[in-house]
Amino acid sequence: MLMHADYFSPAHPRIRIFNNHIEYYNPGGLPKPLEELKGKDLSIPRNPILAKLFRMVKLAENAGYGLDNIEHHWKEYNGTSVDYVIDFDSTIVKLRTSDIISEGVNEGVNEGVNLKIEGVNEGVLLELQYLYDTIATQEGKKAVELNTMINKSLATTERYIKILKEQGYIEFRGASKTGGYFTKK
Repeated sequence: MLMHADYFSPAHPRIRIFNNHIEYYNPGGLPKPLEELKGKDLSIPRNPILAKLFRMVKLAENAGYGLDNIEHHWKEYNGTSVDYVIDFDSTIVKLRTSDIISEGVNEGVNEGVNLKIEGVNEGVLLELQYLYDTIATQEGKKAVELNTMINKSLATTERYIKILKEQGYIEFRGASKTGGYFTKK
């Protein structure tokens, strides 16, 4: 990230960790279209002096193989592909983690709490289970925090919270401004 950042941009490189993915944000777009960079061994570092320094101290490998390495190793690690969001002034690399995190949550934290809600289709039930698992591991969060954690709109998150509350799986504790959601079962 450091050698490819646009240091003249007011934005800064950042890494954000969500429940279902990790996001690497870098200011500055790509020098060529993504498919062209992936199809050739092109090395066009935005900061060539930093790139050379990183290679000299063995913190970077062969120039031009970064995208291939990211995709290959991530696919090998968890079987999902890498998503890219590319604009003229920024690049975002998203690494999906929902399978890894959901396994750990289902096995360890909620110890067998599987939602049973009549009249809800299977897709929604999976999303409700994911929200419940998120609340179980991140108790005390508000809807506005939970919606970014589960990658859903605020309206959808509030609708799912209402279902879980009505079914007795979660409850709101505390004052409206400072409280949050907790599991009951």
